[in-house]
Amino acid sequence: MHLMNSKFTLNIFHKVLITLLAVTLIPLITLWLVSNKAAQSQLTKNVSQSLVLTMDTVADGIEAWDSTNVRAMTQASSLDDMISMKAELQNPILSVTGTAYEWSYLMFTIAPDGSNVGRNDGGALTPYGDRSYFQQVIKGAPVGRQVVMGKTSGKPALILATPIKDPNANLVGVLAMSMYLTDISKIVTDIRIGETGRAILLDASNKVIAHGDSSKVRTALQDFSAYPALKVAGLADAPVVYSSEDRQVIGFMRKLPQGWTLLVEQDYDEAFATMKRMEKEARILIAISIVLVIAVAIFLGKALTRPINELTTIARQLSNGELQVTIEQTERGDEIGALARAIERLGVSIQLAMDRLRKKS
Repeated sequence: MHLMNSKFTLNIFHKVLITLLAVTLIPLITLWLVSNKAAQSQLTKNVSQSLVLTMDTVADGIEAWDSTNVRAMTQASSLDDMISMKAELQNPILSVTGTAYEWSYLMFTIAPDGSNVGRNDGGALTPYGDRSYFQQVIKGAPVGRQVVMGKTSGKPALILATPIKDPNANLVGVLAMSMYLTDISKIVTDIRIGETGRAILLDASNKVIAHGDSSKVRTALQDFSAYPALKVAGLADAPVVYSSEDRQVIGFMRKLPQGWTLLVEQDYDEAFATMKRMEKEARILIAISIVLVIAVAIFLGKALTRPINELTTIARQLSNGELQVTIEQTERGDEIGALARAIERLGVSIQLAMDRLRKKS
């Protein structure tokens, strides 16, 4: 069997199509790549600035809240009645101070041996010597902090503690304030970044103090030591994109003076929605351009190939001795018209040559 090897060749249509695609798409795609890179850089900068500014806002609020509580407790602990370490003198102060700070549910004092001396709720005295915040103050810390399951409330609570010292600077006791985490979290939950942005506040042992997503807050202490963001390198230096809970997020982390960790996150898709929309619109524009180029190429290809095919047929007829042909393209002013006139002259020359041969014979 004889196999005919057909070799593909580019015809005029293919060449017109390739030329138009190159002339149209190369500048368009180049412009898109350059502008997309610049836009992505600017958007990344804007998103990062938004996270940093949000971080500053939340951190300032936490600092103000913490300073207010510590200052109130320091002032209360310096009163003579508080220094007396007598419950009957301390309880009125504890009651007034606790009422002034509505987010607190208990204010109490602890003797150096860990026994409970005074409290503002009139409840039964409870030993607190095993608590970390108490141990921190006993060991010389100016402020003790701990997230615990409150013995009184049975709910997660943040305990702040400050020393009670006599005029000779001797430690005579510890003043503590218990606060519901849900109340403190208002500082964090009031901050929103779009629909998915939120802030998370962790204590020194990475337990949740407040979470911007209320659905993440439970009645049991939550240990976030394994939270993905805490393992991301450089997150405390600048916003970083990483995976968290099966989604891409961009986040920023900061260590606060209290030893706490403040984390601000936003879903990547929302933060960079503008970029995705721009990319989608660019792809649509390129697709439309390709369709238009193909349509123009088909139109131009046919406009070029039709008269050339007709002249090819006429030239074939002349070569076969069919001299009575009509060439309609001779009136054109372009190269096709010039070719048509040349073929017409060729036909006349063939006719004259054949007439001379007939006369000789």
